[in-house]
Amino acid sequence: MTALFEKYRPACWSDVIGQEKVVKTILRLRDAGGLGGRAYWISGKSGQGKTTIAKLIANEVADPLYQDELDAGELNVSRLSDIERAVALYGAGSRTGRAVIVNEAHGLRKPAVRQLLVFLERLPSHVAFIFTTTTEGMSMFEDDNIDANPLLSRCIILSLAQRDIARPFAKRAKEIAEREGLDGQPIERYVRLVNNKGGNMRAVLQAIESGEMLS
Repeated sequence: MTALFEKYRPACWSDVIGQEKVVKTILRLRDAGGLGGRAYWISGKSGQGKTTIAKLIANEVADPLYQDELDAGELNVSRLSDIERAVALYGAGSRTGRAVIVNEAHGLRKPAVRQLLVFLERLPSHVAFIFTTTTEGMSMFEDDNIDANPLLSRCIILSLAQRDIARPFAKRAKEIAEREGLDGQPIERYVRLVNNKGGNMRAVLQAIESGEMLS
């Protein structure tokens, strides 16, 4: 059985809730020349849509077979060299680009950061490189006290909204609960649930799945 968070993960930009400013920025870049040839740094709290937005950017550039997703801890010099060689070639299918998603990017290590600084300077126009992190406003990486600013300066910074998201999240959560036959509470109970879960939509849907919002 697919978890509700995965089952209802937004499949297009209009499905993304509470992050209108970030979506508007991405669509403006897309319409101005495409999302390839750029690196993106997406930061926000857990369960607020970082991975979803990263996947939607990747889908704009590359077919699924030509998308790579990995944790920053896996990105050593050897792995990065393999990725550089792979993305030098175009993909295939309806979209001929390549996309790489690096999660937990605050965990990048010094050798990988050094190599990324060079690689991102010459990123091919058909490639999107997307970092996600739960650490906001960071100036240092966790490893070796590395200054993050040189890498961040090579990225489009996308900081997810933290304010005014409770009600949009609650409305969407209630819609999902109704569709799944798991609803029995007024909208204000959903707003409280979102706030209690720190705006983490994944945790909200897990609570609904467990029957918390049944009457």
